[in-house]
Amino acid sequence: MNRLPLISLTVLAAIAPLSAHHSMAALYDDKKPQTIKGVVSKFDWGNPHVYLFVESGEDSWEVELDSRPELKRAGWTGQSIKLGDSVTVDGFRARDGSKKLSAKSVTVAGKKLPGMGDPVIRTTKSNQPVPRWPDRHIRLGSAPGETGYWANPSQSSLVENTAKVKINREGLLANIADAEKVAPFVPWAKGLYVYRQKNFLKDDPMQSCLPPGGPRQFQTPGGFQIVEQPERKRIFIMSGGGNRNWRLIDMDGRALPSGDDVSPTYYGHSVGHWEGDTLVIDSVAFNERFWFTNGGLPHTEALKLQERISRPDFNTLKYEVTVTDPGAYTRPWTGGWTLDWIAGQEIDEYFCDDYNRDALK
Repeated sequence: MNRLPLISLTVLAAIAPLSAHHSMAALYDDKKPQTIKGVVSKFDWGNPHVYLFVESGEDSWEVELDSRPELKRAGWTGQSIKLGDSVTVDGFRARDGSKKLSAKSVTVAGKKLPGMGDPVIRTTKSNQPVPRWPDRHIRLGSAPGETGYWANPSQSSLVENTAKVKINREGLLANIADAEKVAPFVPWAKGLYVYRQKNFLKDDPMQSCLPPGGPRQFQTPGGFQIVEQPERKRIFIMSGGGNRNWRLIDMDGRALPSGDDVSPTYYGHSVGHWEGDTLVIDSVAFNERFWFTNGGLPHTEALKLQERISRPDFNTLKYEVTVTDPGAYTRPWTGGWTLDWIAGQEIDEYFCDDYNRDALK
């Protein structure tokens, strides 16, 4: 039997996502700003990122924008830019010197479109009370007859609460000397973290479309939904930042698995309980194939997380996590952030490949 076609298809399947999902810092140099003016020849309203193609003089430029979910929250549609529009793009050049930009801003007909490096656009606030279940437990998701999801994390990367560091949306430190402030590393873990930072996060497993496990699922651009099933004593967290990834939290009082019962996964094994209006989740049994935050913090299979999730008002979700991993950190440490409720919108599916396209040609 000739197995070459099967092998070829397997190789292509492995390669395709790598070309689509990537570290922006690895491809583009924020120390090389560039402004181009020209005419739109193509607008690709696709996943995982939106692309704009611009003819500027004798040059043809490929401009990479934010993800479609981010742009939709900022007010974009597939008709925000049209073929033949005159545009001005401010961005950063590709590290390889090619005619590619990562957009910082796009101006059409004298009007700057929102997004691409602007401050996070907060949604219209509601004065509604926090929704509750019939038993008066707080709802962490949508009330009956309503839609919405959580997004716009107030902090782009997980760092210890006491850390005073500047860090960009991808998790890159402004000053690599601040690495020791990020978390209480053991020596090898700090060394690996610094290596990943200096390598512009090129080795991020999400480039290979692996799931955003741990706290990272609460910081991906696509947002997430919390689906509660109290009658079945379980909660699902549905990620908009991966290929339909989901996480199960058991609420039936079972113990965490241990010993031979443990099978390490990307999301671990989670059990939860309520402390008043706060959902407390304990998780163990994580594998080491993912980064549990976007800046490249290491972890081992000894990782344990305790997450505390609450909804202080209708518009806000508060997330806090305590990290315990004696293999990578000298002591437990805690970080956290808040998120916005995106009311009246369904979560937009975000595929980590380059085939889900809706291009204007």
